[in-house]
Amino acid sequence: MGVLQPPLVIIYHKSSLYKHYTSDSTNMKKIISVSILLALCLAACSKKDDKNEPLSYLSITPNMCILEVGKLTTLTINTTENVVWQSSDPSVATVQDGIITAVAEGHAEITANVGNAVGKADVYVILQGGTYQGEYQLVWSEEFDGNSLNTNMWNIETGGGGWGNNEKQTYTASENNLRVRNGNLEIEARKDGENYYTSARINTKGKFDVAYAKVEARIKMPGGGGTWPAFWMLGKGSWPTCGEIDIVEHVGNNPKYASHAVHTREKNGSKGNNWHNSQLVENLVGEYHVFGMEWLKTYYLGVDAIKFYVDGVYSGTTYAAQNATFESWPFTADRPEFIILNLALGGNMGGTINNDIFNNPVIMYVDWVRVYQKKM
Repeated sequence: MGVLQPPLVIIYHKSSLYKHYTSDSTNMKKIISVSILLALCLAACSKKDDKNEPLSYLSITPNMCILEVGKLTTLTINTTENVVWQSSDPSVATVQDGIITAVAEGHAEITANVGNAVGKADVYVILQGGTYQGEYQLVWSEEFDGNSLNTNMWNIETGGGGWGNNEKQTYTASENNLRVRNGNLEIEARKDGENYYTSARINTKGKFDVAYAKVEARIKMPGGGGTWPAFWMLGKGSWPTCGEIDIVEHVGNNPKYASHAVHTREKNGSKGNNWHNSQLVENLVGEYHVFGMEWLKTYYLGVDAIKFYVDGVYSGTTYAAQNATFESWPFTADRPEFIILNLALGGNMGGTINNDIFNNPVIMYVDWVRVYQKKM
């Protein structure tokens, strides 16, 4: 028979590996005790390293909040270390030590930093008595990328007769007046004879209408006395009961100003008492600008509103009255409106036509039209 070897005990240490033979239980117990002690030391070192390991993620509660202007709320965070707080837009919401103050309508992202760890929260600020309706999402657009007008999206209106405003042009479907090329809709006004003017007008009636939306277009306005280009909306039914929203009108005889207006049965242009506003715009003629409107639900003190802007710069707001009637505010969810683009000449607003303007092309260029609605 071979010689019996004492039991082999292998002890692991961070610096080396030891082999030890023992032949009695006393020594074995000592070795086991040493092994346990070493294991406990290693575990303690590991826990110490874990404690010093930096946080990789910060959790902010709540991570989204809605505040009225002037209100405050406090955010909590999953750390006791010093936190660096920042607001993406202090003009909308400020933050100090996790305390948020709502300053003005809009959205701000609040960021908390501890070393490389980051936590984020969204703050939406609304006006007093308003409601948060969500964020805008694109729901319809026309980019005019083809070679002809998309008649699945647009109707072409034709005819003359003044169009209710003593306008001088006759609208046609001719490519001389209406065409799509180079990524633009082109509406050209022409003098085609003695006191005979032609132009174009299109709309989305029966093909697209919308309520409570942001509606925008990027347009390069023509210049010259008598021109009257417009980007506007109408509801169904007879005017002015249907409601009219003039997102932008431009009068060539007053070339530096873009105007906005709203017409209702109670207050309209025929009565001379409708809401309207004008905005001074640098280089308005001959350069592209974005003209927009927001039709807002429960915006302020529990009432709806329509808000206008040029190139993102606020221009004006008109509000529904408390307990508004259909005659004073027809802009409701069950009465959506369709979009119109046209270039008129002369008339009640366009004024006197300077025929010398037709020595050069008189063209309204529309790069795109886009519609957004708020979604939760």
